Amino acid sequence: MKLEFFEAPMCCPTGLCGPNPDERIVKLNENIKILEKKHSEIDIQRYMITQQPSKFKENEQVYKIIMENDKNVLPITAINGKVIKTHEYPDLEEIEKKLEE
Repeated sequence: MKLEFFEAPMCCPTGLCGPNPDERIVKLNENIKILEKKHSEIDIQRYMITQQPSKFKENEQVYKIIMENDKNVLPITAINGKVIKTHEYPDLEEIEKKLEE
């Protein structure tokens, strides 16, 4: 099982730098830690468009969404290559529900 987050450019790889990190990124990192503990089989990856642009092209659905909507559609979340959410990060409940499908 693979959970991927395709993200806009950030100041650092985690997005948690600086005196006032974005609360959405803080929550995402908390949720990732919870998911890693609960689902040891899950591979969770985060890609920044400025750092790993090839990852955005490798997923045809992600690439198509960005080409049609520009980078404003980020972040995009995918499970096993299938996009489950655009424009914002899913919460923990949304992710767990999709993992069960």
